[in-house]
Amino acid sequence: MHAETAVSGRGDLTLSGFIAAACVAVVLACAAYWLSLQQGRAASWVTHTQEVLTTIARTRAALVDLQNGHRGFTISGEEHELEPYYSARAALDQHLTRLRALIKDNPVQEKHLAELEQDLGPRLSSAADLIAARRGGGFEAAKSIVDTGLPGVQMALLRSHLRSLEVEEERLLGESLADHERLVQWFWAGITVIVLALFCALAVLYLQERRRAAAQQELLESEQRFHLMTSSVAEYAIIMLDPQGRVRTWNAGAQRITGHDEAAIVGADFACFYAPDDARAEKPTHTLQQAAAQGRFAEDGWLVRSDGCAFWASVVMTPLHEANGDLRGFCMIARDLTERRKAENALRAEMKERMRVDDELQRLNRSLEALVRERTADLLDAKLRLRDLSSQLITAQEQERRHIARELHDDTGQSLTVIRMHLMDILRGAEGAGSRIPECVAIVDAAIAQIRGMALNLRPTMLDDLGLVDALEWALERQAKPAGWETALEAGDDFSEVPAEIQTACFRIAQEALTNAARHAGATEVSLELRMVGGELELTVQDNGAGFDLARYSSPQERKKHFGLISMGERASLVGGRLDIDTAPGRGTRVRATLPVVLEPVLAENAALA
Repeated sequence: MHAETAVSGRGDLTLSGFIAAACVAVVLACAAYWLSLQQGRAASWVTHTQEVLTTIARTRAALVDLQNGHRGFTISGEEHELEPYYSARAALDQHLTRLRALIKDNPVQEKHLAELEQDLGPRLSSAADLIAARRGGGFEAAKSIVDTGLPGVQMALLRSHLRSLEVEEERLLGESLADHERLVQWFWAGITVIVLALFCALAVLYLQERRRAAAQQELLESEQRFHLMTSSVAEYAIIMLDPQGRVRTWNAGAQRITGHDEAAIVGADFACFYAPDDARAEKPTHTLQQAAAQGRFAEDGWLVRSDGCAFWASVVMTPLHEANGDLRGFCMIARDLTERRKAENALRAEMKERMRVDDELQRLNRSLEALVRERTADLLDAKLRLRDLSSQLITAQEQERRHIARELHDDTGQSLTVIRMHLMDILRGAEGAGSRIPECVAIVDAAIAQIRGMALNLRPTMLDDLGLVDALEWALERQAKPAGWETALEAGDDFSEVPAEIQTACFRIAQEALTNAARHAGATEVSLELRMVGGELELTVQDNGAGFDLARYSSPQERKKHFGLISMGERASLVGGRLDIDTAPGRGTRVRATLPVVLEPVLAENAALA
């Protein structure tokens, strides 16, 4: 009767708990569905805003491309420079159409867009006018439009409109998300109240059931011990032992886990569950002794089944005492953890492998970061060198023009003036004018020689007429005579198949190296060697002069002062070659340029520009 009452009480409590759990589940499901809808709305707001901001950014980029396109055309006058301009105009129409569709329900944004489109027309017109002026009137006509400052003002106004669109869109998103956050906060507050109310109701019901079951606790505990031994627990082996460790009773879980039949195992020593080595070491006896002494003994270890195979088990040994304290026996509870141990071992192996992979990824990441830093430094150095080279090139061009103009004015111009005066005397029939004709011829010869020398300085004709070797020999002899060098030229191969761009680069590098040696080295011996090495053209210019500190002249400050070293390196780089300078104070200088014989298309274009 007591058992039926206890079962009925537990059934009522279980039903009440099930109903409460079902209510909580329904409430949480509805809450989750509502929250997912709200989160979806918030995500759509964010997506819409991101799309609007992306379209605005693309519009701004198209405006910049439009400006850069007609600016490049204004500077160079080349029609291909207008390709970004035309692409930007087409892209502007697409971006504005997309932007109009995205903000069609927002009057404020539509107003900003209308202002943008209104001011875009004059900007496009001024750009078209600038292009037309460049085509019709040249650079100065286009420059006069730019000098008015109108294109810049128009671009600033368009950027202001785009910024207004971005600010308004971000403000709208902020307000929407703030409203969403407040709504979610109120929602969670309501859910909390509902859940607390349900739990309070369940707590009241639980207390009522506790009071009703208090009188039956003693009987229930007895029934629980009984059912613990008699129920068919499959996951745990529950074995009752006598004080000597012999099996008295066990459950179906013990039979499933160990594989022993109940009729054969009852009365046997529980040491049969241990491996032979553990049994000889008296581990079962020690287990019983520690359980009796400590009140409980637990460990994880290897046990064996009836067929002799081992399995990993969690064992808990608890002593059972009579009311007077006498030892009645032991309760052994074992659980098969073999599969869990395998899973844990597999997890450890996986974690170890993941840690190894993470370490490798971190190492690769560090290597990549170091490589990126190195490449970034190289790019920055190349940028500085290119900027210095451009500045030095412009300066050199201006100096060369000034030098040529001075020579034409001082020498050639004076010679022509003298000839004109003599010719005028001859035309007037002045006395003794005919005797001046030989003098005029001599002056003309001197002017021709001077102009020929200037032409040879700009580009020696023997490089095109006679070839690279003769041009190098001429350059070497031309520098050797005033400097008093002892020279040597070695060039035994046939260089007629070397591309003209490579020959020009080789000659200019040699010319610059010889010029540097004449100006700074103070050398007495200079040698020049030209040969083919492994399909590449190798030029070596070596002197026995003073030499210099190459590391010092490689700094950014010194590069600005020494254009010759930079120009030689850049000439070699433009054709895909490399330049090596070996020098030190007091031991001369060796300049070696290695140039490819076959040019790639891009390198050929660079060489032509050089």
